[in-house]
Amino acid sequence: MGGGERRSRCLGRAPCAGGEAARGEEEPHLRGIFQIGKKSCDVVLSARQLRWRPIQPESPGGDSNMDLPCKEEFVEMKDVFSVKLKRRRFVGQKKGGMLLGITVFVCLKKENKLEDYAINFSNSSEDHCHSWFRCLKEILNGFPNRPKSLKVFVNPHSHKREATHIYYEQVAPLFKLADIRTDVKVTEYEGHALSLLQECELQAFDG
Repeated sequence: MGGGERRSRCLGRAPCAGGEAARGEEEPHLRGIFQIGKKSCDVVLSARQLRWRPIQPESPGGDSNMDLPCKEEFVEMKDVFSVKLKRRRFVGQKKGGMLLGITVFVCLKKENKLEDYAINFSNSSEDHCHSWFRCLKEILNGFPNRPKSLKVFVNPHSHKREATHIYYEQVAPLFKLADIRTDVKVTEYEGHALSLLQECELQAFDG
């Protein structure tokens, strides 16, 4: 992305955890430009929403073409469960790497199922991305009742005896993304979970 697309504006001096604008609308905390998919977008972050709109192309006369449709998209911050800095790394490289932008992980409930997906906000500026990353993390950490540590029991006989595989392949990675610490026990007999609960110090866990 060009230098003009690396800007980030911090709007207002309120901390990232809250605040409303005087006119009754929520005050944005950050506004900047990221590439989403193949489009450069104007992105606005507030305590409740992350919104983006494709930037209008300029006409030959230098004015933005206001006749083109410009759909705004958004995610509710309450549905975001993790945010990570995205980097390109070589095979075997565990740290560092070229910064590509920020990835926001979203989880939505549809009918009786939870569906998760990721949105990539691309920008190669370290300062720009770190500023957004810190504010996004501050908003997520400000939500009450979000667990930091969980006690997990896995019944290996459930889900057609595939529960252990399902947990480690599908559930555990989501906990890791969300920075949730887990203490996992695979039960060995009926009533094992209850027996373990009676012995453990539950105050050390959020659920």
